[in-house]
Amino acid sequence: MPSVFTRIMNRELPAKIFYEDDEVFVMADHRPQAPVHLLIIPKAEYKNFYETPPDTLEMMNRTAKMIAKKLGISDHFQIQINNGLGQEVDHVHYHFKSNRGMDKLTFVQT
Repeated sequence: MPSVFTRIMNRELPAKIFYEDDEVFVMADHRPQAPVHLLIIPKAEYKNFYETPPDTLEMMNRTAKMIAKKLGISDHFQIQINNGLGQEVDHVHYHFKSNRGMDKLTFVQT
């Protein structure tokens, strides 16, 4: 059964989409814990951090850097990854958080 993130990527469920390409999907967290709280999700489904290939994690890191640069906050953000404990969706993802950059936060689709 596809994860809730895959269902969102397939447009079966609504989301505020910040960025998307062939490999990654970035959307607003539906329960934000910071003024900027985005989820960086690979399109390929991996259950957790340990199952995720290094090249996919590298791509997620590049995406985080791109987001920070786009929002003008390359010196002020936090990345969190939950593995097992605290992981609500069994599809690896990063939480990208900051209390800056809201003025440049625009969504391509809501």
